[in-house]
Amino acid sequence: MRQDLNISKTVYKDDFIMVRVDKTDRDLLNENPAGRFDPQYWEVEFQNLLIILSKKYTTKLFGDIIDFITYGQVGSRVYSNNGAVRYIQTINLTATGIDYFIKEALVDEGSHNDPKRSRLKYKDILLGNAGMGGLGKCVIYLSRKDKVNISQDIDIVRVKDINPFYVVIFLKSKFGNSQLWIRSKGVGAPKLPFDEIKAIKIPMLPEAIQSHIESEYKRMYQYHDKAMEARAKGNEAGYKKNIEIAEEMLKDLIAKTEAVIRGEREDVV
Repeated sequence: MRQDLNISKTVYKDDFIMVRVDKTDRDLLNENPAGRFDPQYWEVEFQNLLIILSKKYTTKLFGDIIDFITYGQVGSRVYSNNGAVRYIQTINLTATGIDYFIKEALVDEGSHNDPKRSRLKYKDILLGNAGMGGLGKCVIYLSRKDKVNISQDIDIVRVKDINPFYVVIFLKSKFGNSQLWIRSKGVGAPKLPFDEIKAIKIPMLPEAIQSHIESEYKRMYQYHDKAMEARAKGNEAGYKKNIEIAEEMLKDLIAKTEAVIRGEREDVV
């Protein structure tokens, strides 16, 4: 690592001296403890997003709000027509929630495809951690009765001292999603390691606003549920009608949350 300062001087006829001090690697590390050297991280547009995050509200690192994080089942997948556990992959994660019908799969309960550590619990945040089509996908699991496990391309994130519904909306916003992609790794398919997830910054909105985001998310999710019920009955028209309503409500909630973060709105309601 370069320790010295690179100083250059230019002397003009009037004896005016211009001094340029280039930043060293250590300077960059001091400015950003994560020590990012990939060019995209230092793009003006992305740096401006980070500045806006702390313009009105204090921010925390995800590492400070994560209570538990793990990835899904690793290894061969053995599906079972008589399995008692649903098995989902990133393709099942849609904008408004989980769609089991996109790729239906069951695995045997207690098998190597059903690790106890990655069995879903109510209000788990599911985050796609790899691939151009999967990384950054984010939903909240809202079933209290289904038995569900996940593939290794999905992370389970459980949070503390923050509303998980707000976390999901934030990760879907340009402020959160841009951080997910900038922090992804890999020459080929992108991958999002745990340490990069923990380095993401999130503004700590007041609890009342977070609560309102939860209420609006649940209102949206009612239409997602109706869409899934219609799809289960083969009612394609009913599915399309309800999923379009859910998608519009979600889009509106994300836009309002972004406006709150920018200081342009006081609340999402």
